[in-house]
Amino acid sequence: MAELIRVQVMLDKSDQLELHEIAQEQGKSVSEILRELVRRYLEEQRRAESEQFRRTLAKLREIRERTAAQYGVYEGDILRDVREEYEREQEEKWGLS
Repeated sequence: MAELIRVQVMLDKSDQLELHEIAQEQGKSVSEILRELVRRYLEEQRRAESEQFRRTLAKLREIRERTAAQYGVYEGDILRDVREEYEREQEEKWGLS
């Protein structure tokens, strides 16, 4: 088991009583029940985050495909081409050509 750290949690009285009842029914401590709940919550958050990431990637893929179908795909080296164009403009501007 991982190292346990003591934390203090403020609960409504009714929540505390319900947790105590659940712990007794399951033969566990309230701390065990809370650890399980926290673990489940964190796992669910990770799953939700992964799912959101997956949906975002799918949306970006869809946009990329739609844009490629509408405008085509640039096959050149965009950075090199922009750099060359910039250098040409600078040469013309400063009369270096």
